Amino acid sequence: MTNASVTFGLEIGYYDSLAEAGTGKEVVLATPQLEVFFSASNATAKKEGINIVERDLRFFAYDGSPLKACFSKEPYVDTERKKYSPGVYSLQQGLGEKLQDVIAKLIAQNPSPHTRIVVRVPATDVSAQEYGWPDIKTMKGGIEHALKIFPSDMRKRIVFE
Repeated sequence: MTNASVTFGLEIGYYDSLAEAGTGKEVVLATPQLEVFFSASNATAKKEGINIVERDLRFFAYDGSPLKACFSKEPYVDTERKKYSPGVYSLQQGLGEKLQDVIAKLIAQNPSPHTRIVVRVPATDVSAQEYGWPDIKTMKGGIEHALKIFPSDMRKRIVFE
């Protein structure tokens, strides 16, 4: 594996926080959720294009630079949800904010100490292979190495699920 092969998939989940100390008030936290793929082709094979079109999913290269989806077949869902096509796409170098900046903005909007960055890690070799990794041990090492693009204060917020 080379650094240049890793591709990050970013989705934002929304969760109720624990009650803030002293206020007893829960807040909704926008939580970055990362998946780390061995390559862009593994990411496109695992993630459906409809999520990109609906703006629920973004991709970034090994260094955090943005990747854009170039569709050869647009995804489609009819209004009655009876017809569906996930779309076919490839990832190319894009323009815009780096992954580190996107996550930094989310943390700034949710300064709670409970704001975290969730990194999804499969539990089995078969699941790791769906992300393009040969086995779970290699995947965990690859993820650990890939996460070094984040500053140490962000790395402290990372939790593995």
